[in-house]
Amino acid sequence: MTTTMTINDHLVELGTLTSNQDRAAQRLGARLVEEYFASSATEQGDEVIANVLYYLTDIQVRDYALGLLDPSTPDKFRPALSVLLDAAPTDSDYINAPACLLAALEYEQDNKEDALIMLSNANEKYSLAMLLVRVFAAGWPANAFGQMRNELHPKVIASIFDTIPVPGDPEDAGMEK
Repeated sequence: MTTTMTINDHLVELGTLTSNQDRAAQRLGARLVEEYFASSATEQGDEVIANVLYYLTDIQVRDYALGLLDPSTPDKFRPALSVLLDAAPTDSDYINAPACLLAALEYEQDNKEDALIMLSNANEKYSLAMLLVRVFAAGWPANAFGQMRNELHPKVIASIFDTIPVPGDPEDAGMEK
């Protein structure tokens, strides 16, 4: 008899990456998130979705995902984030990143009401949720938030990758060179 694991089963096995400092894990998570956004997210299996949710619990990986968002191509990101939001267990660390990322995307699309609805799924004490609440309340123009997001992205890349990694680099697997 084979047992099929649900997304929740996978997440219980994985745990979270909160307070993670492991750059190899962050590199792996950043690449996985990028591949997830580039693929047809609605056709991904439970294991891939669980892994993306797991890696998004790392703040650096979440911020990397934030930098990937492109409001000029929302149809690339909205379905992918919606799948994650729908799959994430409510009242868990897993729902915070997809809820905030989708809220940021909606805000940059000038869909402020939808942004607030998406943000309501996140824990109010989650760092990106607190920032978005301040941004929304201050009435920041969507392009100003986008500019801030775009300025942060190279810093996140530098933090995760140090430099642009070479595919197959042993350091990517967390091994010494």
